[in-house]
Amino acid sequence: MTFVSLGKRLEVCSLAAVAGLALVGCGSSGGGTTAQVPPEGAAAVEAWLQAGDYKQWHCEGATHAARSPSPHGFNRICSNDAIANSATGTAAWPAGAAAVKELYATATDTTPVGYAVYHKKAADSAGGANWYWYERVPLDSPAPHDANGVVADGAGSSGPAMSICVGCHAAAGSDAAHTPTVGGRDQVYTPVPKS
Repeated sequence: MTFVSLGKRLEVCSLAAVAGLALVGCGSSGGGTTAQVPPEGAAAVEAWLQAGDYKQWHCEGATHAARSPSPHGFNRICSNDAIANSATGTAAWPAGAAAVKELYATATDTTPVGYAVYHKKAADSAGGANWYWYERVPLDSPAPHDANGVVADGAGSSGPAMSICVGCHAAAGSDAAHTPTVGGRDQVYTPVPKS
């Protein structure tokens, strides 16, 4: 993936709109043009997170303690338009649905200590295999991770993305204990609706 400045991205998006093309990263989220789909791969995801485009998505108003059954501690979730537009529905999420969970050490911290990112790559979730999963935690976290704190980085069809991320998220919306938020389903426990 090639990164371009915001001005160049707006120019590319505008030219694509005139030509009738749809490009990933072109779209509106109530606060102007912003990327609606995260990239894949640790380096690209971390650069994208630092750019902060996802903060223009539909985000919870404050950091909060994890909702059961989440192991993520204090967090704040941001959903893209694909999730926010049907947050209280019951159908499977469309391809392109994505969210970012900022992870915090305490409820009053203002800087995340880690992130969880998930993105649906196809209309059929295939039991989580068609989702991209990324999670980075602090190096002192009890969660299994590599030397950079990365727990998972890949499709939910194998490795930690399957055993850890899908292993938990597959139950989203399956019963009352796995529906901590209205609209939780199809690998997403907490969809953030449009405000």
